[in-house]
Amino acid sequence: MDNQPRRWLERLLEAAIVLALSAYLIKLAVCFIMQVWPVLVIIATVVIAGVVAYRIWKRVHDSEW
Repeated sequence: MDNQPRRWLERLLEAAIVLALSAYLIKLAVCFIMQVWPVLVIIATVVIAGVVAYRIWKRVHDSEW
């Protein structure tokens, strides 16, 4: 690129484009998370229940030397 300083309008338009693109991508990410939210809750519940069950089983079957 040239070493010429950019004009104020060019910087303003570039900032507006970046802001619009960022807003669109954030909205897209939120929509995706809202669609997979129930699945994530089910997976988290199963994992937490598994960890609790394992800790209880380990405590019951732990040998006392």
